[in-house]
Amino acid sequence: MATSPGAAGDMLPPDLSAHWYNAGDFAPGEPWRAFDPRRTALVLVDLINWQVDPGGPSIAAIRAAGHPERADHLLDRFAGTIAPNLKLLLPAARRAGVRVVHARLASRHPDYADIVPALRPYVTAAEARDGSLAAAPIAEVGDEPGDLSIVKRGSGAFGGTELDFLLRREGIDTILYAGVVTTACVLLSVAAGFDLGYRQYLVADCTGTLSACDQEDAERLIGNYLAEIVTATDAVAAMEKHSDAL
Repeated sequence: MATSPGAAGDMLPPDLSAHWYNAGDFAPGEPWRAFDPRRTALVLVDLINWQVDPGGPSIAAIRAAGHPERADHLLDRFAGTIAPNLKLLLPAARRAGVRVVHARLASRHPDYADIVPALRPYVTAAEARDGSLAAAPIAEVGDEPGDLSIVKRGSGAFGGTELDFLLRREGIDTILYAGVVTTACVLLSVAAGFDLGYRQYLVADCTGTLSACDQEDAERLIGNYLAEIVTATDAVAAMEKHSDAL
C-alpha cells in the first residue's frame, strides 16, 4: 500500500484512530478492514473525451497558456500509468459488485449557464453538452450496463449533483476515486465526500495532474485524513479477497 508521511492513523492517539477516515473500525496498517465491495463505489472523475484526449480542448488550453510541458506530463501520466492501471481496476471492480460512477463535467444548458463561471469558457469551447461525444467516458473506461453517470457543473463530483442521493439509496458508504486532475476536481470530490461521511480511498496510480510535484502534493494532502492512499493493485487484491469472503 502507498502511504503518506504523517497519515492520520499515525498522528492520532490509539483511542481515536479507530474513528478516522469515516470508518468506525479503522485501524492503522489495516486499510481494508471490513471492506465490502457491495457497499462501495468507484467514482471516475472527468475521465471523459474532452478532458484527456491529446487533441482535445483541455490539453489545447494548457498548451495555449504557455505550459506545453504540463500538458505533456498529464498525457504521459495517462498513457503510462493511469490507463494501464484502470485496465486492472475496472474489470475487478465490476466483477466484485462495486458500483462504477462516471462523474462528468458537462452542461445541460443551451448557453452553458449551468457551469460555474471559472470553468464555463472551457466547457463551452469543448462543446461538452451532456450526450455529446466530448462529454462521453473515454474508451479506456467504457460505459457498461449498471454504471451510474452524473453530470457535474463544477469541480467536485458532489456539488450540485445527485451523487450523494444515488449512493445512499444503494447503501453505499465507501468510495474509491480515480481520474483527473488530482489537485483540482479529484481533490475537491474527495474533500466533499469526506464531509458527507464516506469512507474513502484515493487510487493514486489511477489519477494524474500536470506535474510530478503536484501529484505528490495532492497525495500528501488527501492522505493526511481525507482518504487512504492506495494503488490499483491494492484495490484489486482487496476486491478479490473480500468478494470471495462474502
